Amino acid sequence: MDRMTPLALSILLTAGLALTAAAQPGTEIGPLTPNDPTESVQLGDDVDIHDGIAIVSGLGLWTVPVPGAAYLFDASTGDQLAKLSLPPVFGADQLVIGVGIGENRAMVATRNWASGSDYTPRVWLFDTTDPSSPVFLQHLIPSDAEFLDDFGDAIDIEDNIAAIAAPANNVSGALSGAVYLFDITTGAELSKFFASDGESVDQFGFSIDIDGDLALVGARWDDDSAPNGGAAYLFDISDPANPVELSKVFSSMGDQNDYFGYELALSGNVAAVGAIFDDDLGLDAGAVYIYDITDPANPVMVKKLLASDGDPTDDFGWSVAMQGDTLVVGSRTDDDIHPGGGSAYLYDISDPANPVEIMKMVPADTSANATFGWSCEIDDGIGVFGASQADTPLSNSGAAYLFDVSLPGPTCLADVNGDGMVTPTDFSAWVGAFNNNLPTCDQNGDGECTPTDFSAWIGNYNTGC
Repeated sequence: MDRMTPLALSILLTAGLALTAAAQPGTEIGPLTPNDPTESVQLGDDVDIHDGIAIVSGLGLWTVPVPGAAYLFDASTGDQLAKLSLPPVFGADQLVIGVGIGENRAMVATRNWASGSDYTPRVWLFDTTDPSSPVFLQHLIPSDAEFLDDFGDAIDIEDNIAAIAAPANNVSGALSGAVYLFDITTGAELSKFFASDGESVDQFGFSIDIDGDLALVGARWDDDSAPNGGAAYLFDISDPANPVELSKVFSSMGDQNDYFGYELALSGNVAAVGAIFDDDLGLDAGAVYIYDITDPANPVMVKKLLASDGDPTDDFGWSVAMQGDTLVVGSRTDDDIHPGGGSAYLYDISDPANPVEIMKMVPADTSANATFGWSCEIDDGIGVFGASQADTPLSNSGAAYLFDVSLPGPTCLADVNGDGMVTPTDFSAWVGAFNNNLPTCDQNGDGECTPTDFSAWIGNYNTGC
C-alpha cells in the first residue's frame, strides 16, 4: 500500500480531559506511618500483606526497654487501621520477632529477653475480620516449647494453615531449628517438622514460605556446601499432620558464610533463595538463586541473580518476595544514594531463567542507614517494604512504605509521546511517527506504518489506557 503524503493539517480532537495511561511499576504509593511513632521501636522489622491489609511490626529494644509493636494498615490508602494490643507478659522488654497475616487472621510473635528462664516465646493470634477492630483469640505455644527457641521468628499463612518457625529449637542439636504447623481457625497444633540431616546451629526455619501444598524452609547456617554456606528444603505439607521432606538445595558455587537461605520465596513452580553474603560482585554484595521446582523432588537451578548495579556490602537478597511472575528483592545496605540507605529491585520472572529487571525502588525520603529493603512482601501488585533503622520521625523509629509492584501491562499505544497521559498532543506525536516511519506509528499491530494506523490511533485514543 502506498504511504500517504506527510500530514500537516491539525485535527481537532473533541475529548476535553486527558486520560491517564497505565500506572508505572515501581511507583511509591506512600509511607505507612503509625499514629504513635516511637523512638527505637524499629518499625519495618517485619511485614506482610494480604487482601489489601498490611501488617507491619517494630522489633523494639530490650536494653532500654522499648516494647515491640505491630500495626494493621489499609494498603489502598496507607491509613492505620489498628494497633494490635500486646500487653507485656513478662515485663516491658517484650520484643516482636515476627508477624504474618492471612484471611481474617493475623499473628504476632513475641519474646522477652530479660525475664529469666520461665519465659517461652509465643504467638498472639488475632481475628481480623474487622481489621479496624482486631480481636485477640489466644496464644499459640508449641506442646514441646523450649526457652528462647525463637518460636515465631518466621511466620507464613496459607489458607487456614500457618507455618511458624523456631530456628533456635534444639531438636537435632543446639540451634538446629524446627517448624510447626497450626490450624489458624482452631489454634490447634498440627505437626512439627525439621531437616532429616539437621545439625547444631543450622537454624532450620530462619526463613519460610508456603504456597499451596509446598513449604520452602531456609537453614542459613547449614554447612553442606561450605561452613555457614546455607541451604533450603522443600516439604510437601498436603497432609499438615505429616509433612514430607522432598528435597534440599544449596549453592554448588557457594562460599563460606554466604548465608544461602537467609530469606526466600515460593510461587507456583519457582523458588527464589537469597544468599546475602555472596561475593560475586564484591564482599557481601549478595545474590538470589532461582529454581525451577516443577518437580519439587528435583529442583533445578536456572539462574543466579545479581543486582545490575551491585556493589560490595549491599546485602542483595536480605528480603525476597514473589507472587506469580513478580519478584522483589531487598538490598538493605545499598548505598547508591546514601550510605546504608537501602533499595529494592522489581523483576519480571515470567521466564525464570532470564529475569527482567523492571526498576530499582527507593523511597522519596531515603536517608543514610535507613536500611530500606530490610523486609518486603507483595500481594496483588502492592509491595510493602520495611526500613527498620530509619530515623523518621524519631531516632530508629523505623519506617515502612507501599509501592506499586505490578508488572508493566500491554503498551499504551495511544500514548505515542510516552508521557503517561493520552492527550491531543499524542496526535502530533503520531504524525511525526508516521512521517518518519517510527515504530510508534503502528497502532493496529500489523507491523507496518500505513494510513490505516491513523484510524487505529483514533480508536486507541478513544479507548484510553
